[in-house]
Amino acid sequence: MEPAIDVAVLDALEQAIGDDRAFLRELVETYLEDAPRQITAMRTGLGGGDVEQVHRAAHALKSISATVGANALSAAARELETLTLPATTAATDLSEPEIAALVDIIATESGRAGDELNALVPAEES
Repeated sequence: MEPAIDVAVLDALEQAIGDDRAFLRELVETYLEDAPRQITAMRTGLGGGDVEQVHRAAHALKSISATVGANALSAAARELETLTLPATTAATDLSEPEIAALVDIIATESGRAGDELNALVPAEES
């Protein structure tokens, strides 16, 4: 199985912030807090037939995942974003099995990405 995190992307991010490992960890922690919120928003939107909410959450997760090198997660979120374009998606479309399955894949990938980020950029021992 492919790694959940592209280390080259994570390394480039670290270089971009001046090789500040503590700040990189802060960014990782922010990501680890935000990703589950976006997945919850997706599930809530699916349950409530809110296409815009699902689309917005997928867009946000796509972008933040790409930033930390979670490429497979970003790609899955991009696919969900495309499938939930508000201009072409009806609330009833959210009940399609492929949409729920994609959110499940996103949740699984998010867990893998979180585990790898914690291993690659561990919290400082206090």
